[in-house]
Order: sequence, then structure tokens, then C-alpha cells
Amino acid sequence: MNENDIYKIKRGAIRLGKMLEIIFPIDTALLGPMILAKSIGMLAGMRGSGKSWLAALIAYSIAGGKSLEPWGIGACVQVAILDGEMRIASLKERLSVIHARNLDDASRAAAEENLIIISRDCMGTEIGSLDTVEGQKQIDALIPEGVSFIVIDNLSAWTTGGREDSSAWSCIKAWLIAKRLSGIAVLLIHHAGKNGQQRGSSAHEDLLDYSMLLSPLPSSADRQDTRFSVQHTKLRDNLPELRKTFEYAIWVEDNALQFEVAPAGFQASTHDAEWLNMHEDGMSYAQIGHKFGVDKSTVSRHLAKLRAAMDNGDIESGTTAG
Repeated sequence: MNENDIYKIKRGAIRLGKMLEIIFPIDTALLGPMILAKSIGMLAGMRGSGKSWLAALIAYSIAGGKSLEPWGIGACVQVAILDGEMRIASLKERLSVIHARNLDDASRAAAEENLIIISRDCMGTEIGSLDTVEGQKQIDALIPEGVSFIVIDNLSAWTTGGREDSSAWSCIKAWLIAKRLSGIAVLLIHHAGKNGQQRGSSAHEDLLDYSMLLSPLPSSADRQDTRFSVQHTKLRDNLPELRKTFEYAIWVEDNALQFEVAPAGFQASTHDAEWLNMHEDGMSYAQIGHKFGVDKSTVSRHLAKLRAAMDNGDIESGTTAG
């Protein structure tokens, strides 16, 4: 089959027999098997639940080629964050502490080059809205060529008057489809209503390849952190490893972002001996974390505390803290 045959197939109906003969290209993974090139996703949650923090972590991981549990490793490609809500100084501070967490020089350099911020606060003029054709043209003119992933933070801030009805969505939907056809993935950040579900028309879900719902959790007593659960409410692809609920804790320490992620109800202390043996046998923190669905820093931090307790005689070597 030559290129002309593929060109015709892309623009017409395909019989099953012909489809089964074609080897279609696999979509590029931008962050593990869920966030792919051309994918459209939504991250919804109540105000103050951590949506913008998690969206920034996702964007940074893709731009810098960093791993982010439970999804996977970023592709190290250009990412644009369209921020319509925060003051630019606050956004800079937030991205600065995320950047300070990254100790890999190559990844830091990639993130500095690949992560592009488009903020209403620093434009000095009105930027268009996604629910009008003219507004879409204005926004598209600001997005550099070569961007593979766009974060819209948030949907309400980038629409006229925060409209979320089906009429407004039909125009946004056309823009999203155009982005998909051009190979660009989009993540929409959206507010949840009083019932905890995403606000507005249910038609929002129809086009999505994946949807995540954040729910706030009580902060830890020993640190001022932002805690929330992440539930994947829609997964178009078969990804059983993401069907469980995950819990995040995010806080700032020594001017750098810290976070922990683990499956809901996960007790690290019950895996003390197993983690210690795995690490002593040569497995990295990242490999251990991926096996258990937790971030590598969670493994590192917990084993450091365990070893310190063993050195102090609080725990005997060969026993667990569970």
C-alpha cells in the first residue's frame, strides 16, 4: 500500500476487510498510555481541590520528559499552558517550585525550552474566548507551531461569561476536533458543581478520550498540604491499572514542590521489608514505585525514614514498621 492509498482511506469509508490489512501508526504517548497525541481529556474538580497543581505537574512532566505516577513518562515535547485565571506572579511561583523539584539538568533544560505559558494577565490586551470562532483564531495565533499538548486552565475562564451550555460547547467542540486532526492533544480543566461532578452540559463527556475527577481530602496534621483523590471516570482505552482511585498530597518544602501519590488506602508501612529488599537487590526507587503505583519520592522518603529508625535502634534490622 502506497501513500496515496492511505491518503484516500483517511478521507473515506473503509471496508472491514481493507481495515484489517492496514497497519495504522500508533499514536505517540505523551504521558504513558492514557495521554496520547490527538487525545482530548478533562480534569474536573471543586474549587481549591488541586486541579491547577495537578495540571501543571502533568504539563511539566510532558515538557521535561519526567515520570509522573500513575500515568508514566513524559514525551519531552512542546506544551502550552493557557492560563486564564491566575495572576502571572502566582503562576510563576507555582511553576518555580515545580521546576526546583527537578534535579536532572537535561530535563530542566528541556522543560525551560518546551513549556510555553500563555497568560491573560501578562498579555496587556484582551485575548479571545474558545466559544467564538473569532476568539479561537486569536488564541490559535498565540500558540507556537510545534506544540503537541495544550492545557486549558480553565474552561470557564476561556469562554464568554463562563458559559457551559450545549450551544457554547458546540463551538468549542469544533475547535477540539480541529486540534485532534492536526495531531495536537488537549487537556481541559473544568470546575465541578455542588454535586462533585463536572459542571455544565453532559455533552462535554462525549468527545473525551479520558476524564479525571478530583475530590478534596483533609490536609495532613503535620504539614500544610493539598490532598485530593483522583478518579478516572472515563477511559476510552483499556487501562485497568488506572481503574483504581489514587490519592495525592502536594506541599512546598525548602522552596521546592513535594508530592506523594499512592492508590487509595495504600499503607506504605506494610511494604517496608519488600521495598527494602527490592532496593538492596538493585531496583531503583522509580522501578519500585511504578510496581506499586506510587511516586518514586514516596519510596525514597519512606525508606529513608525506615533506615534512619533502624540506625537509631528504633527498629531492628530485618523487621518492619507495620
